[in-house]
Amino acid sequence: MSLVQGPLDPTVSSLPAKSAPAASSTASRRRAPSLRKLLPLIGCIVLVVVLSRLDSAALAKAFGRVTWVTVASAAGFFSFNIWLKVLRWQRLLHAQSIELPHRVALPAMLSAQFYAQVTVGRVGEFLRAEALTERGVRVGTALSACVFDRLLDVVCVLFTGLTLGAIWLGQLRAALVAGTLMLTVLVGAVVLFQVFGRDEPPALGGLSARFRFVAGGAGFVHELARGMRPMLRPRAFAETAAWTVVAWYFYFAALFALADGLHIEVSRILLTATAAFAGLSSLLPVTISGLGARELIYIEVLSARGVPSELAVALSLLHLGVMTVSAIVLGLIGVAVRARQRSARDQAHQSA
Repeated sequence: MSLVQGPLDPTVSSLPAKSAPAASSTASRRRAPSLRKLLPLIGCIVLVVVLSRLDSAALAKAFGRVTWVTVASAAGFFSFNIWLKVLRWQRLLHAQSIELPHRVALPAMLSAQFYAQVTVGRVGEFLRAEALTERGVRVGTALSACVFDRLLDVVCVLFTGLTLGAIWLGQLRAALVAGTLMLTVLVGAVVLFQVFGRDEPPALGGLSARFRFVAGGAGFVHELARGMRPMLRPRAFAETAAWTVVAWYFYFAALFALADGLHIEVSRILLTATAAFAGLSSLLPVTISGLGARELIYIEVLSARGVPSELAVALSLLHLGVMTVSAIVLGLIGVAVRARQRSARDQAHQSA
């Protein structure tokens, strides 16, 4: 602001004319819509195109097949999946010697699930780290458990999709190769985190002196990796991997319940592989919760087994709808509980 108000500062009185173009360009950038914010609309456009090519009467009939009992059971399975992930998060924190009470961990996870629904790539899920930072845990350490269980989910889903997809195609050798490749990548990641998370931060030489943000970024990544090292111990890693497998079973159980309600008769292996790849589409920056991409995946895979496109799209939308509504309803409860907890904490600090 001192550059614009030059007369107030004689040392910079000659600069306003030079800064005007920069100010105008900044204003134009603010007026122009950000391309990054518009990217998620691509998935919505794809969804509209897909729906326009379907028989609307057949699609409505497909939705009419599903009863409220089926929807409620699917919502129950998915909600149980969220609760299991709360327990997994607590076990990861326990490996770091951080104890977070369940009465705090549960609403923190639920509120994070809510924010995950309204952010691209579900990055809002990392907001649960606030429950740790308000207890004095460093940001990098607090985020390390969140990043680690996100990696566990991605590896689990990729492994499931690749191996089961290959098995369904009858390519047992391809399934073995895919499984071996994923395990190799996992071991490599473990070694990388162990090395980068050593006690001494990485030496950057003169680079850190020239670029402070490089040093700061490297320091943060080092803190992140250092926070993950306790979770990589064999016992802790095996336990959290088991929690991951069990939690994802209930994720897929919700899908199976909806598929049965739609009278879709395909193998559980195929449904699991399809849902695995569809679930990964939510990480794409060009979609909102994978909308558009999910439906294309379901149509492409299930049509090969004679499932009409309308049924495939109905299954995709129902599964996503059940998960989204469950996450939002439970998330709003979590947001309210967390707000009450923060208010009580602030009052306790003021009275102290």
